This record gives sequence, C-alpha cells and structure tokens, in this order.
Amino acid sequence: MSATNDRTSHYKTIQSTCYIANTVYIGLRIFYFIVFLIAQVYPLVWYTGATILFYFLCYFLIKKKKYYPYALLCGNEYFAYIIVTTLLVGFSSGFYLYLIGLSVTSFFATYFSKNHRIGGSIIWAAMSIGIYLTLYFVTMHNAPKYFIESWMQTTFMAIHIVVAFLFVAFYLFTFTRYALSLEKKIMLQSRTDELTQINNRYGLYDYFAQEDNQSTKALALFDIDDFKTINDTYGHVAGDFILKRIAELMKNTLADCFFCRYGGEEFIVVLDSEGCYEKLEAFRKAIENEVITYEGNDHRITITIGVAKYKKDMSVEKWIKIADEKMYSGKNSGKNKTVI
Repeated sequence: MSATNDRTSHYKTIQSTCYIANTVYIGLRIFYFIVFLIAQVYPLVWYTGATILFYFLCYFLIKKKKYYPYALLCGNEYFAYIIVTTLLVGFSSGFYLYLIGLSVTSFFATYFSKNHRIGGSIIWAAMSIGIYLTLYFVTMHNAPKYFIESWMQTTFMAIHIVVAFLFVAFYLFTFTRYALSLEKKIMLQSRTDELTQINNRYGLYDYFAQEDNQSTKALALFDIDDFKTINDTYGHVAGDFILKRIAELMKNTLADCFFCRYGGEEFIVVLDSEGCYEKLEAFRKAIENEVITYEGNDHRITITIGVAKYKKDMSVEKWIKIADEKMYSGKNSGKNKTVI
C-alpha cells in the first residue's frame, strides 16, 4: 500500500465520519426544535433554529476539507448549547451527558489530526469535567428558568443517555475499524519486499505457519547466476531492474505457487512436489530465454535452482538449508540448471 493510498484512506475516514456526525447533529437539533416549540421555550426554539442553520453551513467546511476548523467550531458550539439548555430547562434534562461524547470526540480528532498533539484533547476533557461540575452545582442552587413537563424531562434524559453511549460507540467503532485496517496494511507491508512487491522472508514464515500440509510440498531456492558481475558492470539500479523483472516472471509463470524474495538475488518457491521439477525447469528456461533491456543494454540471465522435498518433522530452516546445498551443487557443476 503506497503512502498516497494511506493518506487517501486516512482522509476518507475523516470526511465520511464528519458527514455522518454532522447529519446526526442536524437531526438532533431538528428534534430539539420541535420539542422546545411544543414546550413553548421560545428562546431555545430560536437558538436551536440558528444551530440548525449553523450545521447546514458546516457541510461547506467538510466539503472543503477544513476538518480542524469544523471540529473546533462544533466542539465550542456544543459546549455553548449544553450550558444554555441546562441553565434554561434544568440539569434533569440530561444535556450535560453530551460532555462525555465531546471528550471521546476530542481524542478521536487528535488521532486523525496532522500533529497528533494529545495536549489539546486533555484540555477538552478537563473543560468537559469543569463544565459538568459547574452546571451541577449551579443548578443545585438555582431553579431552571423554564419548567418543562416531567414526560419531556424523562424523554430528554432517556434520549441523551442513548445518544451519549451511541456517540462514544460510533467514534470508537470508527477508530477501531480504521486501526484494524491500518494494522492489516502494516502487516502486509512488513511481509512484502519493497523492491519486487512480492513476499519477503517474513511472508515465507507466515505462509508456513498457516500451511497445515507440508508433506506434499517441495521448496526451491534459486538465485541469479553471476549477479555480482551485472551490479559491478551496469550498477545496482540495473540489478534492481532485473530483480523486479524476475519477480514479474514469477507472477506470470508460478502464479499457483508461493514465492518470495528471500534476500539479495535469492528467491524461494514453495510448490507441490509432484511435477515440481518440470514446472521449475519451465520457469528456468523462461528466464534463460528472456531478454531484459535496461537503458539500451540487453541482458540475458540464467538462474540455478536447488529443490528439496519435505521430509517428516523437517524444520523450515533445515528445509531451506538442503535446497541451498542443492543450489550450490548446481552452481559448482556448471550453473543454469535445476538440481533436485
């Protein structure tokens, strides 16, 4: 996965989360608008109407990818709304429960921000605690300005409990899903050879950890004959080009096998032992007949392959060692051959 694709996934997660959250905010404010209208709490009717307009305008910020200003504006707006509604209709309405969601949101925003400064989230969490305690003690000694019916208070409290938990669950779910996706990408990248984009030796050990039946398998180890001469004569960039071309040929001719770059110019292929010699010989001849052109220079290369069939209770290291010994036997007896 390239860095560009990672950034695209990162910002796609942020944008989709912002769109969903903003739509939920509008839905809640429309609900409040209707309830306050029924309760005839007109200051909150007008205030809530203004916030609905505010959140519709926020779609413009999201579209322009102004995520930090959006998060900052929404956070401050929610602080203000919590304070005003609690003071006007009372603590028992449960608007303060949004403070829990705001704390979680602040840490979520920090993770997806560019600078990852945790200090801002701690400040937001501290502000949430401070506002909660202030509202609690103020409302203990001061009656709300507007008395709403008990069924409305109960409805508000029930809705805010549910919404607060959903708030937390939504952001944690989004974060967890993104983190698991990122973990999967990192695992894949750690097991992929950067140059050739095929498995590396860590991918090989992963393959064996998941492969239950090795008794029918053969392991082939090969490298490019006289590869050092190519590097010394034409440079390592030319050598890298040839290694990438070898990987492409493996993808084309050994697609049903497991293969990896084991290190340097060494590659490993794991395939069914039945018919493995014929399959590997066909691959070796394809390499021999391939003309690799780089910067005007034609390169004809050969490989020597050592093959070891699996034996009972054989360790992976021992298996590779036997294949390596067979490959060097082929090197010492003329190169460009498959030894089994």
